[in-house]
Amino acid sequence: MGTRERRERERMARRKEILDAARKLFWSRGYSATTVNQIADALELAPGTIYLYFDSKEAVYLDLLLEGYELLLFRLKKAVGQKREPAEKVRALIREFFGFAVANPEYFDIIFFTLQKEFGDTRKSGLAEAQIKLLESKERECMAVAADAVGGSPEKTAVFVESVWSMLAGVVFFWRRAGEKERASVMREAEDIVMKSL
Repeated sequence: MGTRERRERERMARRKEILDAARKLFWSRGYSATTVNQIADALELAPGTIYLYFDSKEAVYLDLLLEGYELLLFRLKKAVGQKREPAEKVRALIREFFGFAVANPEYFDIIFFTLQKEFGDTRKSGLAEAQIKLLESKERECMAVAADAVGGSPEKTAVFVESVWSMLAGVVFFWRRAGEKERASVMREAEDIVMKSL
């Protein structure tokens, strides 16, 4: 391996360390209460080192959002990949949505809760217009997988998918507050409601 390849591998490893530390801080403290200095302190780095890899705190946050969406998209596509009937696909998508929330609580929170809680509107996040458009396109990709599974007219499907998407995020929020004991029954109830709506 040449010097250039080794340096690039080291650079990617450092970026990952920064993102891992930032994800934990954003999750535990919230976006507004987390600073670049705190991310650097968590890694025992000088704050200037963070800026060698990211232009700003917003850039770190954007990378985490994109990572989360990519992971969710991968899981949703995989869930419907082997299913044939629309009902089977929808059921698989619901279970995968909940599975993502359980397996990846930090990503789930960053995508669904932190952004809403901190800003209420993505446009107030400090992200640039191009970054916001990129995030919106990732969300549309996830919803397109669901819309394709549901089928039907685009207008009806879009409203249905948007409603279910929001409801499922709310269900996760509820069972997190209620406790793990209620999780399975709440998820089953949500799945039943969606399936009866098809």
